[in-house]
Amino acid sequence: MSPFRKRTARFLGIAILTVLAGPMLLESSERIQIEITGGLSFLNPRDLNLFSAAEEEYNERLFLNRLIGEQGYLWQDEYTGYFPNEFPRIRKAVPAGFRVKGLLSPAVSVSVGVEGFRRSEEVAFSGNLTVAPGWILSETKTYDPFRIGVSGLSVLGGLHYTMNVGRNTEVEAGLAAGWTWAAFDVLSSWTYDIDLRDEYGERIHGSTNGHRLEGDGNGNGFTAKAMVRLNRALGKRWGFFFEATASYCRIKSLSGGGRESSLTLPGATTWEGEWGIKKEEVSRFWDDNFTVWVPTNYWEGWVAGQRDRDFILDLSAIGFGAGIYVRF
Repeated sequence: MSPFRKRTARFLGIAILTVLAGPMLLESSERIQIEITGGLSFLNPRDLNLFSAAEEEYNERLFLNRLIGEQGYLWQDEYTGYFPNEFPRIRKAVPAGFRVKGLLSPAVSVSVGVEGFRRSEEVAFSGNLTVAPGWILSETKTYDPFRIGVSGLSVLGGLHYTMNVGRNTEVEAGLAAGWTWAAFDVLSSWTYDIDLRDEYGERIHGSTNGHRLEGDGNGNGFTAKAMVRLNRALGKRWGFFFEATASYCRIKSLSGGGRESSLTLPGATTWEGEWGIKKEEVSRFWDDNFTVWVPTNYWEGWVAGQRDRDFILDLSAIGFGAGIYVRF
């Protein structure tokens, strides 16, 4: 079993034991509530989304350097085509959870629970640009695919206060804190074709190159959540609820593996390392150089000054959800 799977299995075991222990600790109260929740959360893991931003910056340089030559003007009348250059970002997730709540009094309760999510964004597309100022240069880049993904699993303990606002309706506020284990993965696989012909259509040059870069990382850290919800009883022992949540979770010191291969070169390069943000200066003909911030865990050959900061997986989110509860 890989280290990645071992860590996952260990964390799941702890989470399951934590939840199973809840009813045993609260058994003497004979007021136990089981809840199942799901919903939609809005998040912005900025450093993870830098993978997409960096790819867009590289493509801007690649294609515009072709279209804007050293003379500094655009081949406006001579080029056709369009290269789609909008790569996906992680903006939302669909978490689900399971909570065991002990009712200490009609107004106060404590809880232990587990919740998690998995979100992946993937695109596959091809774009072409052709410049024809006499000779004809056609360049095509195809992604199949480009993907970023993230997952998280949290164990939380909470304190809740409930107030009746109607015969079968309650308003509840709660705070919870615990630990989150998270992982992410990235994949960029593309091919790049060049076709150069003279004004008579005779082929002068043609080439195909390709590249595949993939990596993953994982880590764990503290998480906290605040929640406000509306409970509606449908009977003495069961009902449903709607809730709004705000959570804080920023995970640092993530490490993992990577693999890189080229279509034109045999074999592949593999590595393990800690993730960080690399500062890279990119040149372009028509303007001053600009900076690209690149997430990476490959540091061989890079100088210390290029490491701008640590990679942070920010899973803080605003969420809305619903669920059902059963009391025993």
